[in-house]
Amino acid sequence: MKKKVCFFRFVLIASFILLFPFVNLIAKDGVKTKRLSKQQQEWYDSKVWMQGVDASPDAGLDVMTFVNHYEKHPERWAKVFKFIKENDLETLPLGKQSLGDDVTVNVQEYITREPGNEQLEGHQKYIDLQYVVDGCELQGYAKLFTATETVTPYDAKKDIAHFKVPVINYHVIRPNQFTIFFSDDIHMTNIQYGEKTKVRKVVFKVEVD
Repeated sequence: MKKKVCFFRFVLIASFILLFPFVNLIAKDGVKTKRLSKQQQEWYDSKVWMQGVDASPDAGLDVMTFVNHYEKHPERWAKVFKFIKENDLETLPLGKQSLGDDVTVNVQEYITREPGNEQLEGHQKYIDLQYVVDGCELQGYAKLFTATETVTPYDAKKDIAHFKVPVINYHVIRPNQFTIFFSDDIHMTNIQYGEKTKVRKVVFKVEVD
């Protein structure tokens, strides 16, 4: 009986060893990672799309989604960076203005808030580009598919919904840094980093379609 058990175990182990490379190959082949082409990556790294603006995109930027959207609607992003380059963001009056049918800009000032009530917002019609001019804040974000609860259903008129997620990625955003949140990037902003502080921010809304 013991010999049969040992033989059976030997067959199982040998089968696993023989099949493992094949199973691993299937797993790797099944996961298709989207990547930028060499030309797209070089274009993004050159920052020519920023039109000479001296600023830094946040490390969490979804580069693939950005490049694809830019290729479809370059004129929309050109409006954004042209506005940043040609205006003194320190002295712009507060409030919202239109840069055409597909882009708006809103100059804001506020005091950062304490963390808590961690609900992330998401949009479907517009992409957010949030450019910090003065001050420093913490921003949290996650991918929409990780949401475990819809706190507030999507309101088409306001273009907003609220969610809860198990894990939130936090980044510190300082002056002359910007974040871009696409439709699948749910996010929360205006959170204090260290002490509460005054933040001046310019928020662009770029139409998705």
